[in-house]
Amino acid sequence: MSSLRTILCADIGTSSLKAALIDTDGHSHGFSREAYTAAGSTGPVTADGWERALSRALGVLLSQAEVCKPAAICISGNGPTLVPLTASGETLAPLHWYQGSPRAPTIRSFFLPHALRFLRECPGVYEKTRYLFSAQEWLSWRLGADAVTALPASYEPYYWDAAQCGILGLDMGKFPPFVDLGTVIGRLSSEAVHRLSGLAGGFPEERLPVGIPIIAGGSDFIMALIGTGTVEPGMVCDRAGTSEGINYCTGNSVTNSPELRVLPHVNPGYRNVSVIIPSSGRLFERYRTLSGQEQRPYEDTLTELIPEGRILDPAELGQAVLLAMGFEVRAAMDTLGRHGFPVSEMRLSGGQSKSRRWNQLKADLTGSALLVPEQKDGELAGDAVLGAIALGEASDLREGIGQIVHIQERYIPDEHTAAAYKQRFQNRRELRDRVGEALHEVL
Repeated sequence: MSSLRTILCADIGTSSLKAALIDTDGHSHGFSREAYTAAGSTGPVTADGWERALSRALGVLLSQAEVCKPAAICISGNGPTLVPLTASGETLAPLHWYQGSPRAPTIRSFFLPHALRFLRECPGVYEKTRYLFSAQEWLSWRLGADAVTALPASYEPYYWDAAQCGILGLDMGKFPPFVDLGTVIGRLSSEAVHRLSGLAGGFPEERLPVGIPIIAGGSDFIMALIGTGTVEPGMVCDRAGTSEGINYCTGNSVTNSPELRVLPHVNPGYRNVSVIIPSSGRLFERYRTLSGQEQRPYEDTLTELIPEGRILDPAELGQAVLLAMGFEVRAAMDTLGRHGFPVSEMRLSGGQSKSRRWNQLKADLTGSALLVPEQKDGELAGDAVLGAIALGEASDLREGIGQIVHIQERYIPDEHTAAAYKQRFQNRRELRDRVGEALHEVL
């Protein structure tokens, strides 16, 4: 064990930052999840909130793993969020992915509409901006990395290029240059270590070695595909958080459809076909708020809601929410199946995968086998894979995944329970179709 090196892995989420110390065999030596704001606080998160959360997470991790010193750092993050940095070095309020942007129907980029909103709403500030970072690249830069953007293979049109910038009147020079995922983009500075130690209220600075490499991590969904090992045709990842996405890896051509999001895969030569469920985790959070359970552990709420050996009751609000979440996933699977991408099992990533009761219920609700890796936060495991490659502990993506990603649990649908939920799902769909037809006739 002493010969294994450990990677400090961090992921910038919408409401919290997750971090872990993961060794090059894929085992965790500490985990922390740090909310950006106190309960009841409102307003968008500022970029320094990410840094403060990382500082607190380091305080937790370094106390959990008293003999571990990170050998590298890799950070991933949500998107398409942009962080303006002025020529004088001032960081401005992030342009968060959820804040909306102008419609640009001829544009494939996910990022440029947010930059266009910034230009239109704050033209003077836009002119003073030196760089528009994505979230993880800003935090990496604060730690000592160069100003860069980590680009997955074939993703340039979905980030930015000269042609799209020209159409929108944006200056491509304001976007940091592209580097490959997993590139060493800098070294942890002594100033950053001192600043992080101070923000945390004090952890021994020698526990975070100055000069360790900072590795270019990618967007959260890309890293989750790597961190669940969903890189071969027919593999499926269910990535659940504030929203949820069912991601299918395929080598086949895909016919365009408004029901599907089709993007290049992180594994070159393949495509990622997905169906997005916008309100999965948000729906459950709303229930927790309405029932006064914001501060209660998730597992306690789920244990109370999921009855042993009985079908959920849609008349009970909490159980109705769980039914809705599971049936939305089943509908997404059906959509993929209709387009020639059948789903029989899925690899899970995200906080929902940490509940055994919810995993079994979800398997029953969807009729799909569910595979849960040892590292249940796929983004962090993906960071570790890139770290292992950059440190020379793995030669490529497949070898890195083989070392880091270990399937720990497998949930199989109960035959009788799954059949009952399948019938209920079909009844629900037929009712929705009839209501839709009736409304169409009235209108």
